[in-house]
Amino acid sequence: MEEKQHSLLVVEDNELNREILQEILQDEYNLYFAENGVVAMEQLHAHAEKIDVVLLDLEMPVMNGYEVLEAVGKEPELSKIPIVIITATHSVDQEIKCLSLGAKDFIRKPFDTAVVRLRIKVLIDLQHSTETPANSDFDPDTEVYTLNAFIQHAKDILDANPKKGYSLFITHIKGFRGMQSLLGEEAMVYVKKVAKELRNNLPADSICGRLFHERFIILSPTLLSSHDERMDFYKGSVNALSRHTKAKIKMGVLEEIDSQKNLTTLIEQVNAALNSIQHLYHTDVCIVGDELIHQFENRNRIEHEMDRALKEGQLKIFFQPKHRSSDDKLIGAEALLRWNHPELGFISPAVFIPIFEQTGFIVDVDTYVWSEVCRCQKMWRESGLNTVPISVNTSRFDYTIPEFGNKLLEPLAKYDIPVELMHVEVTESLLAELTADALDTLFTFRNKGIKIELDDFGTGYSSPHALVELPIDIVKLDMSFVRKLDDPREQQLMKGCVYMFKSLNLESIAEGVETEDTRQMIVDFGIDSIQGFFFSRPLPQDEFEAYMRKHS
Repeated sequence: MEEKQHSLLVVEDNELNREILQEILQDEYNLYFAENGVVAMEQLHAHAEKIDVVLLDLEMPVMNGYEVLEAVGKEPELSKIPIVIITATHSVDQEIKCLSLGAKDFIRKPFDTAVVRLRIKVLIDLQHSTETPANSDFDPDTEVYTLNAFIQHAKDILDANPKKGYSLFITHIKGFRGMQSLLGEEAMVYVKKVAKELRNNLPADSICGRLFHERFIILSPTLLSSHDERMDFYKGSVNALSRHTKAKIKMGVLEEIDSQKNLTTLIEQVNAALNSIQHLYHTDVCIVGDELIHQFENRNRIEHEMDRALKEGQLKIFFQPKHRSSDDKLIGAEALLRWNHPELGFISPAVFIPIFEQTGFIVDVDTYVWSEVCRCQKMWRESGLNTVPISVNTSRFDYTIPEFGNKLLEPLAKYDIPVELMHVEVTESLLAELTADALDTLFTFRNKGIKIELDDFGTGYSSPHALVELPIDIVKLDMSFVRKLDDPREQQLMKGCVYMFKSLNLESIAEGVETEDTRQMIVDFGIDSIQGFFFSRPLPQDEFEAYMRKHS
């Protein structure tokens, strides 16, 4: 048998993911494994001279991936080892943070065998190449600094000029991902044009780097004193860049760098500002302000503390009752997540759920909620309660994980819960990017007897064909739809929807019902069930138990 020349360290807390990577890589590489960051550092210290590449998960107990990147970066011998981030989904902010901390690449979950093998091979070939280019600080495609080189040179400039004011800019080629899909490699022409314009027109004592893909970062002396002059300069620069490159350019700006703050954090703030205007047609420049910094810091805090919040029980499950419209009988409830932070107080789901989704943490949260609701159902049944079906929300990101279906089926067997007592809720956004694997998972639930509720109907994605082709049992009319029923045209639209549901043998639920007038209208339209403050706000577990006893 041919001896394996190279070794990898796989750092992943999920046992199934470790097994999948082992299956993909064991024929070509010697493998070391770590289930958290602490064990990973122990493995690196013990086998640094043997390990060629580290595959690193971000969300782990004890010591997460970001902390591993920071620790490795402080040790010269370890920092030479390329680190590849493995993640279910990563946001632009995450990508910047990981790259600035020294990560070399990303591999998405679920794993594609060919992609995993190819990316590792490329990294190892680069690492062990006998030729080290003299211009390794520069991005070969654009001839500007790489991100790591930019950060180092920017730090040197700021340290050498503590009394001089500097600003930070990030430029973005709007719609570049779409250009890539249409043009392939030819889309790089636009990236190279932008890079050339930036190189040729930078003010003195400025430097430019390639942040990633279609974004460039610039450190430049602060030249103008008045706000109006600066805004004219920013807008003029964006317009000129767009005109000369034939590409739509947007820009984020941090006007005055605070030398006491971490440069990576400042880059993330500018990037967040840029992201906030991506879908604003008439806005091409965004300046980092106090409100944006506050939002950014809150987001960072949520990302840093969300794993602990789940483990320490800060995330609580509330239950909002559902009542049959014809006789007001309690027929179910929806499980909703609430976060009462020990210092920040109540954090709205509208704030933390998008962050959970963007980081991939939502998969852990959704499976936790499902398992906890199954546990509650078992406890209620054993206490003699006449229990009702509980629906649990699932994110579209859940369906990118191959084992997600099994993760939901396991607690049903563990707690011996009849399938009719658990419903899965999917959102309309899942339908917009439905994959074959996601569809298979939904049909698995249907075949097991688990009812599927389509949430948020009426918010923009659904088509009548989806109601026919997908395994949907119940349609939930979004509260924004329900609250427009004072408009006669909306009433006619609602009647048409109900007629369609009934003709397809689909049950219907109206969300957000708060008044007697709305309730009566829902009854008259023939909608099957009602959920909303008219009957009850979302209730903590003990209050919902009492509610079930009262309405059984």
